[in-house]
Amino acid sequence: MPRAPDLRQLRYFVAVAESGSFRAAAERLHVSQPPLSRQVAALERSLGARLLERRASGCVPTAAGRVVLARAGDILRRVEALAAEVSALPGAAGAPVRIGLTAALTVKERAALARAFRAALRGEAVEVAPGFSRDLLPALKEGRLDFALVGLPGNAAGLEVREVAASPLVAALPARHRLARRRSVSLLEVTDLPLFWIPRSHNPAYHDFCLAYFRRIGYRPETIVVEPGQLQTLERIAQGEGWTIPNGASVQTRVRGVAYRGLAEGGDLAVRVAAAWRPGPREAAFESLARRAASLLGPGRRR
Repeated sequence: MPRAPDLRQLRYFVAVAESGSFRAAAERLHVSQPPLSRQVAALERSLGARLLERRASGCVPTAAGRVVLARAGDILRRVEALAAEVSALPGAAGAPVRIGLTAALTVKERAALARAFRAALRGEAVEVAPGFSRDLLPALKEGRLDFALVGLPGNAAGLEVREVAASPLVAALPARHRLARRRSVSLLEVTDLPLFWIPRSHNPAYHDFCLAYFRRIGYRPETIVVEPGQLQTLERIAQGEGWTIPNGASVQTRVRGVAYRGLAEGGDLAVRVAAAWRPGPREAAFESLARRAASLLGPGRRR
């Protein structure tokens, strides 16, 4: 008889299924690959079914995996909502302030922000976790987060929002490409490579914002859709298969054969980083956190 899976197994499986590879999922979860693989294998044993098909290009869910993926997402959301509801009850002792930080920030910036926020909220328990804005915004609205730095454009309806910084896009080119000798390149100059680009489902608002800008300047690239943040994409760029335009936080990921250069349109396409929270009694405290973030991430920020 199949055993019931635990929440960590489900969370790890969802990350692999959504990311398309164990390596990308490990980066997303901030764990190493061996324990991630063990938890997914344990889930497959407990359910008595193979959930992932390993291919050269990555992992895809099997028929059973698609069923588990559909149910697991709902289970995890319900558990998170339950925890949020209980922690918000009057008298809930030691309920932490839950803060999310967008992946549009560098690891160094996220660490500095976490220290600053804990100092500002001294005497309170604080939980800080990174995430994609597509997940942070609904988590704020549903009460699973109290405060977050998110990337815009995005659906922030119903939230208090204060813009604190911008993260311009850069060009990631094959190091041997003719334009890699330049300090800055334009979208319109890269005519011989396809653009590795995010799926619309990753962040519909930002995706549509970029496409509208592309049309406005007459940029009509051949695109190859890839999940964001995958080292495999950079490895393909190193082999000359294409190029991409990540935000500046990605410059920290170095792959031999990939050159990062300024993007002439990078400021126009910048991810705007904003502090966001639900209206409520902690308005003054969150305004203070937004000011601290703006101070740390302002014009003189270092990557």
